[in-house]
Amino acid sequence: MSIRLDPRRLGSLKLLAAEAGIRPGELVTRWVEERLDAARGGAPAPASSSQAPSPDALASLASRVDELFRRLDRMTATAAADSSLDVTPAPAKRGPGRPRKTAAAAPRRKAGPKVALHDEIIAVIGERGPQTAAELAAAIVERGNYQPPRSKKPLDAAQVNARVSNPTYRARFVRREHRIGLAEA
Repeated sequence: MSIRLDPRRLGSLKLLAAEAGIRPGELVTRWVEERLDAARGGAPAPASSSQAPSPDALASLASRVDELFRRLDRMTATAAADSSLDVTPAPAKRGPGRPRKTAAAAPRRKAGPKVALHDEIIAVIGERGPQTAAELAAAIVERGNYQPPRSKKPLDAAQVNARVSNPTYRARFVRREHRIGLAEA
């Protein structure tokens, strides 16, 4: 299932999700589940357009909307003050005349020049000597210089093993006793 949102509403959704500490899709899923549970359990769901809402329901809704606007204004002000927060919504679909998606709109830190994984592996081995793939992955994450390019998955031993085994970089590394070291130059 997919949904399309106006870019302003998408930005608001992302800010609310960031405030809750979850991904926007998880927040939407939570809202839908709450609505379904309320409908199934006999609890009154939010008023639909087919029935006239009570005055109390309208007052409650108005106060919730006002609170949401206040929260959104606070988050927007905080986001504008924090230059390291990127909240630009990505286009829904790429087509003629639409720019290519370059990065997710999740909050992220400002980074310096990108460091290639194989260069970071070489640097860690140079500092600490030959290590297992898991130890290398942990050391690279600890250093914080390498950021996965497209995936949001954290670096793990499988990615380190894949890079070391890649034919392009294989000549730079050597494996001895389950440890990865630098090849003799």
